[in-house]
Amino acid sequence: MPDDKIDPSLAQELDRLAAKGQTDQRVPVIIEHVGPASVTGEGDPGTQLSELEQRVRELQSGILKQLRDLRVGGHPRQLTLANAVVAELTPAQVEAISAHSDVKRIRLARMEKVTT
Repeated sequence: MPDDKIDPSLAQELDRLAAKGQTDQRVPVIIEHVGPASVTGEGDPGTQLSELEQRVRELQSGILKQLRDLRVGGHPRQLTLANAVVAELTPAQVEAISAHSDVKRIRLARMEKVTT
């Protein structure tokens, strides 16, 4: 598994699941695309947002195809501004998607407790 693409907190969670023999357990992850999402900067804000959404869909199409090929359940959610995809994957699926050339990083998706 390309360890440089797996966030340490996700790697720790995958190790925990492996130790318990829970290889079919799905883990919520955020899959970051390797390329930056940018627009021309021309036109009104609505046009720019539409252009960004289209650009991100094109960039993420390879990751989404790989997720379909891996028979990932549920509906992966595309995050336009982060140029990332949220999905629930088994440890084997995390390993498989981490080898994809369009993947920059895979992080554990969890609620962070923020205090002020």
